[in-house]
Amino acid sequence: MTRRTIAVWVGLGMASLAWIALGGEQGSGGRAGSFTGADYAEIEQLVARYPYAVDTHADNGYGYADLFAPDGAFGQTKGREQLAALARKTQPERAGPNYARHFLTNVIIRPSSEGATGTQYLIAIDVGEGGKPSTIVHGGRYEDVYVKTPQGWRFKSRVLIPSKLPTGPPSTGAPK
Repeated sequence: MTRRTIAVWVGLGMASLAWIALGGEQGSGGRAGSFTGADYAEIEQLVARYPYAVDTHADNGYGYADLFAPDGAFGQTKGREQLAALARKTQPERAGPNYARHFLTNVIIRPSSEGATGTQYLIAIDVGEGGKPSTIVHGGRYEDVYVKTPQGWRFKSRVLIPSKLPTGPPSTGAPK
């Protein structure tokens, strides 16, 4: 292939990815043409604010609760008051900006007829203090449903699917 042919294929690939990212391909039941790059960005910001709200217990837990729609739910916890109470009781002795422990990665957002759905990986780490080693507390992935409210995109529902962490080092496959 010539450089020109390669450049054309790369250009077509990039244009296709941009079209998908900006809502050109909606998947099952999507709102064709109405899901924008701004919607993606706002949902990504919602997901990014989540660990800060959990770790800092901002506004007495209401910073966390306000990330959800009025009837939103995290697992079986539903509604603003229950969500704020949940945030307050999550390690209250280790609240504040210096106790970051929840980290979310690999955010995937899919437009849907109700708004959008998404998933991302979670890892929670207890950072070692006083010479103690840091430890992984838990991990998994979140499965989300997002809705657009007058206040912007919010979680309609969020479910944590815990990972099944191995109990020992991974096998190398070498015979023993």
